Amino acid sequence: MKQDRRTFLKTTLMTTGAVMGGGLHKFAFAADTIRWDMADEYTEANLSGKAAINFAKLVSERLGDRLAVQYHGGGTLGYKSAEQFDAVEDRAVQSAVTVLTQLGGVDPLFELSSLPFVAQTPDEALLLWQIAKPEYAKVFADYDQVLLWAVPSPPSGIHAKMPITSPDALKGLRIRSYDANSTRTLAAAGAAPLQIAWSDLTPQLSTGGIDALLTSGESAEKLTLWDYVSDFTELNYAMALSVAHVHKDDYDALSDEDRAALEQICAECDKYNWDLMRASIDRAYEVMDDNGMTVTHADAVPQDMFDFLQQAADPVVQNWVEATGDRGQAILDAFRSAKS
Repeated sequence: MKQDRRTFLKTTLMTTGAVMGGGLHKFAFAADTIRWDMADEYTEANLSGKAAINFAKLVSERLGDRLAVQYHGGGTLGYKSAEQFDAVEDRAVQSAVTVLTQLGGVDPLFELSSLPFVAQTPDEALLLWQIAKPEYAKVFADYDQVLLWAVPSPPSGIHAKMPITSPDALKGLRIRSYDANSTRTLAAAGAAPLQIAWSDLTPQLSTGGIDALLTSGESAEKLTLWDYVSDFTELNYAMALSVAHVHKDDYDALSDEDRAALEQICAECDKYNWDLMRASIDRAYEVMDDNGMTVTHADAVPQDMFDFLQQAADPVVQNWVEATGDRGQAILDAFRSAKS
């Protein structure tokens, strides 16, 4: 089965790797330049794309023609985000920017950043990433990959045809979830969640397959959500991470000096990416307002609603701790201690 998947992925790369279009950035480099293609299901207009393009720019500035990172956004290499981990492991593509929380089947540890209501501010999300990164890196290493940097999505809320400020508003709501944690939480809250990939959202919205989405405010502009829904309710549900990763052989092809420079670049990318996310929040609210959407901020959502959602979320967090054992508990303990 592993061989079949590897063959499929390599065939897919050969047939799609030459595609030109949105999100593909090409540069001319020396013949002996080490090249990393970087796959991303999302486009360069999304935070993951902006983060990847900044990374490629820093690599070009610092490493010259010794390493070239070529970003392929919008799924132009043929992979959904959940498929990119296998694609990099099998070296069908050298690197990728992948939604970490979609890799729970690889290791439940990767669902951490989407645990509901654990990290509720950008600073808390950064702290959680810094504490968990060494454990994440161990798992990537087990699959011959090197973890580079992370970019957080803005805080999740609900886009719908009305404000979602009471338990009744969630009952039976056909809502897009983005991973196992959000699916379980929304189901426990009485909704009817469907886990749908980003690239499939517009068809689902246009055909009435879903009536609402759990995602960030920024998504409104990317999908012109005002064509389908009227409201965004700010819930600060979670800030799920996307991460950049590369196959170990491609990383090890660099000199010791260049690997050290790359580590510094990755540290700078984390800071840049969090600043990028913070700036995107206010802008997203302005764009929604300009296009006639109503934003209900968290301070206007009744506390009873948050208590209800927390009750639905508690079993999800507990199940995650049980699935990850001492690793997960140690991360949460360190996080809670550091933020207190």
